[in-house]
Amino acid sequence: MSAVPLAASPPALLRPHLPTWLVVAMACIASFMVVMDGSIVNVALPAIERDLGLSHAALQWVIDAYLLAFGGCMLLAARVGDLYGRRPVLQAGLALFTLASLAAGLATSAPWLLAARAVQGVGAAVLATSSMTLVMAATHHDKAARTRALSLWAALNSAGFAFGVVVGGVLTDAAGWRWVMFVNVPVGLALMAGVATSLLAPPARSARPQLDLPGALVSTLASTALVYGITQSTGQGWASPGVLGALLAAAVLWPLFVAIEARSASPLVRLSIFALPNLRVGNVLMLCLGATLTASVFLVSAILQHGGGYSARETGLAMLPMGVALAAARLLFAAHLARQGAARLPLWGALVAAAGLAWLAAMPAEAHFLTQVLGPTLLVGGGLGLVILAATHAVTAGVPVQDAGLASGLANTARQLGGAIGVAALATLAGAVAQGAEGAAPQAAQLAGYQAALLAAAGLSAVCGLVSLALRRTD
Repeated sequence: MSAVPLAASPPALLRPHLPTWLVVAMACIASFMVVMDGSIVNVALPAIERDLGLSHAALQWVIDAYLLAFGGCMLLAARVGDLYGRRPVLQAGLALFTLASLAAGLATSAPWLLAARAVQGVGAAVLATSSMTLVMAATHHDKAARTRALSLWAALNSAGFAFGVVVGGVLTDAAGWRWVMFVNVPVGLALMAGVATSLLAPPARSARPQLDLPGALVSTLASTALVYGITQSTGQGWASPGVLGALLAAAVLWPLFVAIEARSASPLVRLSIFALPNLRVGNVLMLCLGATLTASVFLVSAILQHGGGYSARETGLAMLPMGVALAAARLLFAAHLARQGAARLPLWGALVAAAGLAWLAAMPAEAHFLTQVLGPTLLVGGGLGLVILAATHAVTAGVPVQDAGLASGLANTARQLGGAIGVAALATLAGAVAQGAEGAAPQAAQLAGYQAALLAAAGLSAVCGLVSLALRRTD
């Protein structure tokens, strides 16, 4: 494997006399909007079903159409930004996401809504990778500034998923499900104006950048097949022909993609980037973290509503402290990470989160918020916040600025796939335990299933801690 090339001096990103924090703020808002959209729609699904008369299968595709496009286009979106410039790619992503959100809010039929959600997913893939890349490119000159900025970006990124449940419940109850979609429009328009007036256009190139089209096609198909197989497993079962076929296709396409990249003159994923310290371990940690965090939010929401007797709005408000703890832990410990490196920070964070998940697994029916929900959710949020902080640092440390998009794409892809795997696996476990609870009342059996899944999530969090032990300190 060849060595990673030295970083060239990057072109100017900001217009003269504008502060760096402006780019960081725009990147954080864009990332928060995308992550929040991943959970905000979940709360609105019953209202969408009633209003549009959707079947159960069509309702599931409101989520899956977004996830498939999002996960499938991540690597391609990341590399396009490296090749064609930050500003035009970010503007294109914002335009896609904003217009698709407007179209989804105006939908009057299932095909209309599902098409809009798929386009939203493509725009989200661009924004998820571009926002992290912008932070890295804007702060490339100062390691401490990069650590602080990435900590803020990551804090809002993580908190967005939990806050989405809150905002989704409030908007759906107060204004209707369409405002769950419309809320993105003014934010997207404001960001488009901010990018246009603050970021410089990329410099003219003497030669047209070459995009690895075979690699782009195969990676998109492989990611889409894997995400499809995982997301459909909860409804169809892991042994169904559709799920097995998709997973088999992914198992064939991923090695083919690696072979294409090894021989390409301008690869989509330059394999030598994995020679960077901590990049491989960091992406494995991102995969485990995505599974733990996404599954935790899903399971806590489910056990509160189906086992604890909470309404959708009450569930959102009950999960708000978890989102605050996620953000606070990352901001409070960012300075420690900059001074001393990762050290044992992610290990202790993972163990604290595991303790919180195990505590939640003992939740009884009709749980009391102050004594049985607040404490464990704070532990989960604070602990996982430390893990995310270390993982983000690991996958970005030492990355040349010209490869910032590639590093962002790898990290986001790992986290997205981890989230899909975690939810599918633990939802399957919860269903199996509930079905096996012979003689129990339906609600008690369902509660037992979620309790078992939360214990498994605690074990998964501990695995995150063990993976983090392989991280090496970088100066």
